[in-house]
Amino acid sequence: MRTGAVIGLLVVLTVLRCVWVASNDVAPEEAYYWACSNRLAAAFFDGPPGTAAVVAACGYLGGTPLLAARLLWPVLGLAASVLGWRLARQFFDGVAAMWVVVLVNMLPGFNVAAVTLGPSMPALVFVLGGLVCAKLAWRGRPIAWAFAGIFLGGAAFFRYEAVLVAAGVAGATLLLKRHRSRDDVWGAVWVLLAMVVALWWPMVWNAGLDWIPVAGGTLRTAWEIRWAEFPFALAAGGVSVSAALVLIVGAVWLFHDARSHEYSRFLASACVLPLSWWFYLALRGQPAGTAALLGSVPVLVFFASLVAKRKVPAGVVLAACMVLGGFSMLAIVASAGERAVAAQVADQLRAAVRDLPAGEGDGFLIAEDPDMAALLGLKLKPWEKSGYPPVFVPEAPDLPNQFGLWPSYADFLDSPVTADEYFTEQRGVNPFIGRHAIYFGGDLPQTIAGAFESVTPLRRIRTPDGRMQTIYLCQNYQTLPL
Repeated sequence: MRTGAVIGLLVVLTVLRCVWVASNDVAPEEAYYWACSNRLAAAFFDGPPGTAAVVAACGYLGGTPLLAARLLWPVLGLAASVLGWRLARQFFDGVAAMWVVVLVNMLPGFNVAAVTLGPSMPALVFVLGGLVCAKLAWRGRPIAWAFAGIFLGGAAFFRYEAVLVAAGVAGATLLLKRHRSRDDVWGAVWVLLAMVVALWWPMVWNAGLDWIPVAGGTLRTAWEIRWAEFPFALAAGGVSVSAALVLIVGAVWLFHDARSHEYSRFLASACVLPLSWWFYLALRGQPAGTAALLGSVPVLVFFASLVAKRKVPAGVVLAACMVLGGFSMLAIVASAGERAVAAQVADQLRAAVRDLPAGEGDGFLIAEDPDMAALLGLKLKPWEKSGYPPVFVPEAPDLPNQFGLWPSYADFLDSPVTADEYFTEQRGVNPFIGRHAIYFGGDLPQTIAGAFESVTPLRRIRTPDGRMQTIYLCQNYQTLPL
């Protein structure tokens, strides 16, 4: 009966999530991965190439690739729930496994990740698959190490934080005397080798860019603690205050229990590094919701065992579930507001483009950040065969995001002909010189104001998420002055 109730709950939740995805517009971050899927690479500024590769693969199936990929994410949420249930069942009884399913599906971060195309949910599925296999290997089935390495390597194909889970499990295997058999040692080595294989080309890609995407600051900023931003960063990224408290209390209890119980040692090894990374980044004022999500399931498995053993009253857990469920609803409602931006802004920009004065060439569009540029590009224009993205981001002197690696309106094309015979620093021509553009964003950046002959605000609009944005008419592009 309990198994039937769990199956019924998961089926209902999956159907509801699929309906929600199908009835809501594309989120800005989803459009960004669609843009990346049009120019696949070994890695991206935001992480490994897994999510963009899935969207690109859905394109070969026909139909609407982005919608097909988005509908896959609720199914991944179902798979993560089943694997969480299986992990708990390896340690405890069906009651604890049932509580794991309930707790996991109440987490705000889990619910948002299950309806938003992104790397967190597939990474969680692969991590849980790897943990299930690693636990089988700890119980004397060495062949399971091969699958543990494959699953954890697959997780690293979507998020770098998966390395923390793999390193924790492999490290505990090598350090604990009980698991220093030849099979377990070679199994741990294989898991670490799988991480190297999965990350080899992304690391080569980052090294080719002087490690700009993964630098994250300097040695000085690595030790800067921002106490004022700490509580907000701890609860950001879909974690919420209540979920953060549950994770912290549960993790402390789990680490204490790991001194005396084998199952707690395994669960602690799986979550200690991702949760530590989440806490460390929060101290620096940076959210790390994916790290918290990857480390949350082992903690919730242990927490569910305490409920099953009646060491924690079921009423307290039900109250916590209601609070977490409330935060989940708020997070999903907020996500719906962000998704509603696309249609309204696209209509406004279409009207602005129709009003563009005649210029030396076709007009072009610029948005203030990569997510908005990708979202508007998805709504307004197809990807050009020339390689130009449908909507640009403002030019910048450094390399701030993935758009900086793609062809831009600021780029010169190699040519023996030059626009100015006295301009010898750059041999070539820029086909966008003399064209007009529409810029959409908040504050007007200097790189826009200085690159056009005149910039005039056309209209201000309030987007459904509450932000005030402005549409600017930018006339006669001349490039930025040196």
